[in-house]
Amino acid sequence: MPNGIPLYRLAGNGKGVVRFDILLRGGYAVQDKPLQAMFVNRMLREGAEGMDAEKISRKLDYYGAWIDMYSSQGCNHITLYTMSKHFLPLLEVLEAMVKRPLFPQENLDTVRRNNKSHFLVNSRKVDILSQRYFENSLWGDNHPMGHIVEAEDYDSITRDDLISYHARFYNSGNCTLFLTGDAGTEIVDAVTNAFGSDSWGRGEGVEAIDVPAPDTDYSLRKVDVDDSMQSAVKIGFMSLESSHPDFFKFRFLSVLLGGYFGSRLMSNVREENGYTYHIAAELDAYGKRNAFMISSECDSQYVDPLIKEVYNEIDRLVNEPIPEEEVELVRNYILGELTREYEGQFAKAEVFINAMLSGEEFESVNDYLQVVRNITAAELEEVARNYLKRDRMIEIIAGRF
Repeated sequence: MPNGIPLYRLAGNGKGVVRFDILLRGGYAVQDKPLQAMFVNRMLREGAEGMDAEKISRKLDYYGAWIDMYSSQGCNHITLYTMSKHFLPLLEVLEAMVKRPLFPQENLDTVRRNNKSHFLVNSRKVDILSQRYFENSLWGDNHPMGHIVEAEDYDSITRDDLISYHARFYNSGNCTLFLTGDAGTEIVDAVTNAFGSDSWGRGEGVEAIDVPAPDTDYSLRKVDVDDSMQSAVKIGFMSLESSHPDFFKFRFLSVLLGGYFGSRLMSNVREENGYTYHIAAELDAYGKRNAFMISSECDSQYVDPLIKEVYNEIDRLVNEPIPEEEVELVRNYILGELTREYEGQFAKAEVFINAMLSGEEFESVNDYLQVVRNITAAELEEVARNYLKRDRMIEIIAGRF
């Protein structure tokens, strides 16, 4: 657009709906204190120039619209979903929220109190605790991504923290826009007038978010939750970066191991042994870095045998040939999932946005498709031998001991 903000547009399919994404580089990898990025984004809807929180809420409700806000490792993300015919009046609201938020103290006190209460409730849930400690081990105590949030972190957030973070990262030099759906010339022109004509914001553009390298703690950690009914288990490691030539092959391998209902882990741990209702292997994206993680919950008496069978399945991948018919089964499953994942313009927008946040080119979607169609059992066996190292695994158990 005229002020340099890139605007990506994915045409609609005649259903009269629009998705508008505003991405601002920043996120919680570069915040000055814990929770700062999250609170800035959350507080945008609590008041802006000429509008209090009630007026913003009423306007969204009146038009049947929804605004979603979240912060990730390197990005603050705001998404508006609405009917095309209602986009223009809602764009005025969104522009004020992003450019001229008020961060009222009374609302901050309420939001802070509610979020702290929610945090304390979640702190008794073994699956959430295991995730917190897994990320701490993944990144290290001194890394901005590895901090284990405490209740006191909610108390320490101030209005000045929000103002300073907003001033640093919410500006036209730091922004990327995605417009998806039935957005004609009138909507494109309105977006250009609102966000793309002149420079806005006080800060400067951040070319790239420099996230320090992880300092991973490969060890077993137990988190005691004395009144828990079950224990949560997480096993994994910092995996390949999205740009690595073996990344898509490893992604395929993780599906074979634990990415669908008939996977090896589900067949062994659930179907044959009955240790758990569900177990999964997946890749979690943290910008361009990815974490491989096996997750499950079970009765405390089954924790040790469950972990034993997880490593048995990993050893099988490393040491035994993979049947070609199993590769074909997983190939067909992934192709079916990709068909579902790319169905509809909003889903496609999500894929492209995630690719951009991972530092990939949009064409990487096709690169993964090519790997899925052509990968062989021999290639998967080599990937397993190269990257599934038992001595490079984080193990987290949260539950009653």
